[in-house]
Amino acid sequence: MTSKARAQPRKMTNVQPDQGKDTQPLPAGRFTYNQPASASALTDAGALQTMLAKEFGNEEHEKTLSPPPTPSRFSQPLSPMWSRGLKTIAGLAILLTVGWMPMQRLFQVSSVEAVVNAQIVTIRAPIGGVVAEGLEGLRVGSTIPAGWQLATVVNARADHNAIERASEELGAAREEQDALASRIERLAELRTGISKRVETYRTDRKNRVAAKIAEVDAELSGAEAVLSRAEAEFQRQSSLAASGAGARTSQENARRDLDVATAALNQAKARKAAFAVEAEALAQSRFFGDGYDDEPRSAQRLDDIAETMATLEADKARLDARVTRLQQGLDREQSQFELASNATLTAPTAGQVWELFTAPGEQVVAGQPLVSVLDCSKLLVTAAVTEAVYNTLSVGMPANFTFRDGTHALPGKVVQLSGVSSAASNFAILPSALTKEAYRALVAVEGMQQEGSCPVGRTGRVVFGEAAS
Repeated sequence: MTSKARAQPRKMTNVQPDQGKDTQPLPAGRFTYNQPASASALTDAGALQTMLAKEFGNEEHEKTLSPPPTPSRFSQPLSPMWSRGLKTIAGLAILLTVGWMPMQRLFQVSSVEAVVNAQIVTIRAPIGGVVAEGLEGLRVGSTIPAGWQLATVVNARADHNAIERASEELGAAREEQDALASRIERLAELRTGISKRVETYRTDRKNRVAAKIAEVDAELSGAEAVLSRAEAEFQRQSSLAASGAGARTSQENARRDLDVATAALNQAKARKAAFAVEAEALAQSRFFGDGYDDEPRSAQRLDDIAETMATLEADKARLDARVTRLQQGLDREQSQFELASNATLTAPTAGQVWELFTAPGEQVVAGQPLVSVLDCSKLLVTAAVTEAVYNTLSVGMPANFTFRDGTHALPGKVVQLSGVSSAASNFAILPSALTKEAYRALVAVEGMQQEGSCPVGRTGRVVFGEAAS
């Protein structure tokens, strides 16, 4: 390329050079600059400045081109130094306003990331069997209250031999118990009959003794009369014999009659004393007489019956206790059979269905998980922190949690610090999912339910320390 070719001038949009030049204007909004062919093309600096002002809207240049306004007496132009100072102050104010929040967060002890978490409660089959009913209306995410019936497991092969054995033992004991009760009842009836006979005998015996005593009293009266007459006759015969008018034989006969009357009176008195002793014994429910010692045969039989009844009642009391124990054992066996044959599963807490592991009609084994429920009543926040922040934390430290959408802060406190150790695995969101930092803290937050029904999985930020309270 020759030097003449390199010296060709560059064309510029909307540039009007000297009127004598032959140029073609470019479309508006675009310009190209070509190197001038000679230095004389750029000599007119005022024309170039005018062109640039028109192209880019230079207001200062327009002001220089337009006539200056008539100055007001109430306005005075600011010096360039004051203008730059005001602009600097306005810029610093904007900088402080916009950067205050990031600066404030920079000095706070906070988490790197945080997520709302909750424990997972897994309901397992207590027995092996078939899921008979339930689970039809449940879906993942369904909200259930505490005590909600989830499913029923039925085991048709449960062993009931223990119930049969306990029932047989209880039946045999009750039969023996009924036999003893019947025997005691018969002896009681017999004792009642004998008691009546003994009482009748005692009454008759009392009457007989009273009659005998009355008879003896009559004999005593007669003996006393005979004795009185014998004494008078003896006195008379003794007087006659002393005077010589009577025979000595008559006196001796009178003496004999007196002695016989005295003996008859004494005999009657002895019989009355014997009957009095028997009457006193009858009054004390004691018997004695000819042919027996202290009571009649019926009274002795009554004593034997009372002794037998006492023995039978003791046996019945022992058998009653055994029947009670056997009944309790049968109740336990029935309860165990019911537990082994039929189990109704209910929700231990209110929450949401997290997972369904089975379906109606499926065969399950004992301990197999059936349903897992998200416990929304005890929401927690799992926060990942840096090592430096972790070393400043302690259990019980106040903290607050703010959702990512910028809602108000919720108060809480630190309840667990896991660090690099293995954290609990029964959470809906495992701590290992927070991969930014290896140090983690568990925060119990109050009023979490006010933010939603169960906001598990929502993220936010935790601030620790006194500034959080």
